[in-house]
Amino acid sequence: MKIDDFFTIPPLFWALAATICFSYSSTIFTEFSRSITPQWMNAFKATVALVLFGSTCLIFNIWLPPNTNTVILLLLSGLLGLMIGDMYMLQAMKELGAARMLMIFGLQPFFLGISAKYLFQQHFSAWNFLGVIMMLGCLYTISFESYRKNGSWQIKGLTFGLIAVILDGLGILLTRTGFESTQGITSLQVNLIRCTGACLGFYFYHLFIQKIPLKPIFSELTLPKKTKLLIGSIGGTYLSLMLYLTAISKGQLSVVSSVTVTGPMFAQLFECIQNKKLPSKIIFLSFFFFSIGFWIFIFKAGQAN
Repeated sequence: MKIDDFFTIPPLFWALAATICFSYSSTIFTEFSRSITPQWMNAFKATVALVLFGSTCLIFNIWLPPNTNTVILLLLSGLLGLMIGDMYMLQAMKELGAARMLMIFGLQPFFLGISAKYLFQQHFSAWNFLGVIMMLGCLYTISFESYRKNGSWQIKGLTFGLIAVILDGLGILLTRTGFESTQGITSLQVNLIRCTGACLGFYFYHLFIQKIPLKPIFSELTLPKKTKLLIGSIGGTYLSLMLYLTAISKGQLSVVSSVTVTGPMFAQLFECIQNKKLPSKIIFLSFFFFSIGFWIFIFKAGQAN
């Protein structure tokens, strides 16, 4: 396959790859958010992503001068979505666990679908709606099993999660608007500017609100933990952001976000692998909903638009 062929891959597959990367990494984010702090974990992964996106743009000489409007929108997107939104997300992961936090993102397709209809004139067909319902079926079968096991909705964690969903959704809308403002801008550039916005936010947070000692804490970790942390940060931030923004730059926001909210299913599968346990019947049921929804998006929703 040639490099140019990658750009012909349907947005759904970019979104699915991003979801798998983030679902695995979210279990690592949860672990270190609990053992250190959500603020430290978020600042660390944003810094790693900034360095990697900057290095990639330099190595491959990828840079199309964006206009001022695009830069402002993307810096604000990074501040709202990658910094503030992800702090709430990691706090919710600390309270709820990775899979349950990702379930809350089931609210996002409707929010983005309606917003995209009016902001970007994206059509939202009956097939799109049915596909979203199937993805939410995947989401809430997992949610039911989690509630049955824990017997509590954990309001504090859910509140943090809802705030994260709203801020992440705003970040996505700002990002898509940034794509529209500068024709031909790449997802690598967009991610670089967004991560710059997030890291600037953390710099001022470190100066005026609470110290975030990135280097001292990282240096105290054992080599296996450093390796695990770097793998999580690369997969869950650099790779997943690059894949996800490629998807939203080419596809419908409601459809792309519907695929990504199936993250809880993949998170549960990764937990089963780590714990060496067979998936439950609920996992198989959620995978059934996911498969039907994915089939609708590929073979039906695209034809209806």
